[in-house]
Amino acid sequence: MPGSSATSWTAAYTRQVAANIRHHRRRQGLSVQGLADRCTAHGYPLERGNLAKLESGHRASITVPELLVIAHALATPPLLLLAPIGRTGEAVEILPGVEAAPQDAVWWLDGTAPLPDDPPDHGDAARAELRTLRELQELLTEWARRDRAAAAAAARAEDEREPRPQAWAEAARVHAAQAADLAEKIRHVREVARLRGLPLPELPPGLLHLADPDRLP
Repeated sequence: MPGSSATSWTAAYTRQVAANIRHHRRRQGLSVQGLADRCTAHGYPLERGNLAKLESGHRASITVPELLVIAHALATPPLLLLAPIGRTGEAVEILPGVEAAPQDAVWWLDGTAPLPDDPPDHGDAARAELRTLRELQELLTEWARRDRAAAAAAARAEDEREPRPQAWAEAARVHAAQAADLAEKIRHVREVARLRGLPLPELPPGLLHLADPDRLP
């Protein structure tokens, strides 16, 4: 049965988070002292004894700053410390009295979907904003990849030692065309984000014309 009170849930969930921390620490062959040293190096002094108490279940809570620093020290996304995805199929009491499969908990934590027992439209507006920002970032990443590929292919085409310059020139053209298509998609998604009042990520030099229509592409 899920915890009967906020206090018991806090302690039980902290133990779950501590187990996740221990799993990722051991997976890296890192000692408790080593993790404490990493946290200190990241600007958040965390004593070995404090971490040991957490992992052994002798602490009833963990602070958000501790969780974030530990996650960064472990080079692990924070949500993987909040839900044991890939390690167990057992339900997680993600909220007081609310159990969910680890994957469902992760989807709720990262904004992909509501919890299974929530109304289908619970949090729709916030999730739509997250989707827009994620789509924009994915498009920017793919554009950068295509832009680099086009430049590399163009350089090969101009290399006098290259036996197939025409093939490389064609590859450069294809990559450049794909980058141009992605730029148009980025323009559209940026406009959607702007209308929703969302922060717009910084554009790379090759896309500054999207922010300034008078600038040549």
